[in-house]
Amino acid sequence: MSDLGATRLPPGRVEVAARWHALARGKVTRESVHAWAVPWVEGEGALVDFEDPLAVTALQYLHGFDLCQDPGRPGVVWHGTAGEGQWCHSHEDIAGGLTRWQAKCALYDEDPQGWIQTVREQARAAIQAEEEERGRRPH
Repeated sequence: MSDLGATRLPPGRVEVAARWHALARGKVTRESVHAWAVPWVEGEGALVDFEDPLAVTALQYLHGFDLCQDPGRPGVVWHGTAGEGQWCHSHEDIAGGLTRWQAKCALYDEDPQGWIQTVREQARAAIQAEEEERGRRPH
């Protein structure tokens, strides 16, 4: 007997790529892709250890492609539906993001440890730059 309350296994790269491709081709809605990603971004599935960090990255993108904004209220964004506001991400952003993500996947597959080291170094550099900028700003 299965445990209906058990957390589902996280999707792998092939499954998230298929959803992203479908969204980029207009075969599925932003809202449906967001809803599909919710368990692994907001829910219990977010606590699961993913074997593939690129699958997690893709889920986070898919989760956010339904973000809307109101031109009359700058800085206010929400997970919306078509017609509620302006999409934060254009169709070109979605397709371009897929291409960039696939390129990152190829780099990761060539050298997973090197990829992880590079990402960590980039994060450290970004933090250092932010701290230096903060030090230049008046308090």
